[in-house]
Amino acid sequence: MDEKDAWLLRKLKGATAKEYRRISEDEVFNFSCHKGLSCFATCCSDVNIYLTPYDVLRMRGATKTPSEGFLRKYTLSFLGEKGLPLVMLRMREDVTKSCPFVTQDGCRIYQDRPWSCRIYPLALASSKTGEEFYFVEEEPSCLGFKEEKSWTVKDWNKEQGIDIYDKMNKSYKELTLHDYFQEGKKLNPTQAKLLYMACYDLDKFKRFLFETKFFDIYDVDPEVIEKIKQDEKELLSFGFSWVRFSLFWEATLKLKNKALDELWQSKRKELGLL
Repeated sequence: MDEKDAWLLRKLKGATAKEYRRISEDEVFNFSCHKGLSCFATCCSDVNIYLTPYDVLRMRGATKTPSEGFLRKYTLSFLGEKGLPLVMLRMREDVTKSCPFVTQDGCRIYQDRPWSCRIYPLALASSKTGEEFYFVEEEPSCLGFKEEKSWTVKDWNKEQGIDIYDKMNKSYKELTLHDYFQEGKKLNPTQAKLLYMACYDLDKFKRFLFETKFFDIYDVDPEVIEKIKQDEKELLSFGFSWVRFSLFWEATLKLKNKALDELWQSKRKELGLL
C-alpha cells in the first residue's frame, strides 16, 4: 500500500480501490451488522488495520492502559519509505489471526474502535490528483449488505461518530503529506522517534513536557499548558504543533529566549521558509 494512504485506507485483500464503485455522499447503500448474522465478527480477523494517533488515544483510553504498554502489547510499528513511523494493530497469534478486542458478542471496545473499523463498510481513497472519494467494500462473505437498513454516506458517518476522528486525523495527515516529504526528504531514525513519541506515545511525551525544562525554553500560554495537562486531545494537538516546529521549521511555537528565537528565525529565512 502506498505510504500516503496507509494511515487512511484499510488494506484490501485481493482487491484495490479501483475495483470498487465510487459513491457520493448522498447516495444510498444497504447495510446492517448484528449478532444475528452468521458472519458476525468474522471480518475482524486476518486484516491489516493501520492506526492513527487518535485511534491509539481512544483505544488505550478504553482499555485504561498507559501508552507505552498499549503500544507494546497491541501494536506493531515500523518505518515507512519516507521514515514515517507506521503503527498497525497486532492480531492474535491464533488460526484466524483475530483482533485482540473481538469476542463472540462483538468488539469489547466498540465505542472507541479505530477509524477504519468505524467507517466500514465504507472506505476512503485518494485519486492520483489528490481527490478523495468514498467507495463501498462490498465483500461477498458479508451478509450485512443483504439487510434492508439503508444509509447515505453522510448518515453513516454521523451515526458512527466519524467527525471527531476526521478532525483529529486531518492534522496528522497534514504531517504525513508535508511538503518536506514531497521534496524527496525523509526522516532519520532520531526524527522518527520524536514524531512517534509526540503522536503515539503520549504518556512519554507528557513526561517530556512536564518533567524537563520544556516550558522554560518554549513560550507557551499558561492556559494552553493547563489544557494539555488535563486533556489528551489537547496534548496530541500540541504534539502535532511541536513536530511541525521541530522537524519542519514551522512557526507553530515560539522560544522564550529572544536571541535563540531570532537565531531560529534566521535559520527559517536561510531555508527559504520566510
